[in-house]
Amino acid sequence: GGITLPGRVVLLVRNVGIHLYTDAVTTADGQEIPEHFLDMMVTGLATLHDIKGLSKVKNSRAGSAYIVRPKMHGPEEVAMVSELFTRAEEALGVDKNTFKMGIMDEERRTTVNLYESMRPARERVVFINTGFLDRTGDEIHTSMEAGPVLPKAEIKKQPWIVGYENNNVDVGFKAALDGKGQIGKGMWAAPDNMRQMLTEKIGHPKSGANTAWVPSPTAATL
Repeated sequence: GGITLPGRVVLLVRNVGIHLYTDAVTTADGQEIPEHFLDMMVTGLATLHDIKGLSKVKNSRAGSAYIVRPKMHGPEEVAMVSELFTRAEEALGVDKNTFKMGIMDEERRTTVNLYESMRPARERVVFINTGFLDRTGDEIHTSMEAGPVLPKAEIKKQPWIVGYENNNVDVGFKAALDGKGQIGKGMWAAPDNMRQMLTEKIGHPKSGANTAWVPSPTAATL
């Protein structure tokens, strides 16, 4: 028999990390707020037309919105963000767990505690993904006073990178995410270079991932 795939790509919206503040909206006494609070509410508002079925086409066949959260350092920060999702759902009048979470595995405390980092968001996590640049940056930030580090091209050849990528896949399967969500292996940061993207991204499902995460609808269609 044949396999029929949906004809539309699925959009995931990336919010900012939790450690940035903004004065675009302030508290009553003029204090800046965490920017990801604002991101969460704006993203939630923007997805209501899709969640409520008000458009001719749908991004989510399940009535959900998919929000990627980067730069979370371990289970406690994931738990805090999951609580924010719940507060946003209550404020916008949608069912609990309508807002699904994608967890970027790109900080050391998340990598070594990835299974436990997924636990606080277990009812809404749909996606885990590695991120070479941020994950490497965290290692450099941790160890920079110990001496110089390898160039980027050489870092990609180091054994710990392979272990990091494999652990992400292994934890995804351990958490029974396969068949229910996405296990990815990094973004493509060169949106104008589609030919090279195709060459490299095909390696992701061949090395354990069940999705290839890309930066645009054009890239996803390819």
